[in-house]
Amino acid sequence: MTAVGPIVLLLLLVAIVVAVLMVGVATGRLGGGIGPAERPRRTRRASTPEDLR
Repeated sequence: MTAVGPIVLLLLLVAIVVAVLMVGVATGRLGGGIGPAERPRRTRRASTPEDLR
């Protein structure tokens, strides 16, 4: 048997482990999870004094 077989199996195993870790982080089971970035809240201000009436 050539060395290609075990190398391919090792790469597949590494890919599966990385995929499982990525899913764990994305769902929040590992680490803090991934969420949308918080945006600063915008306040509406009157542009002219007539808008304040």
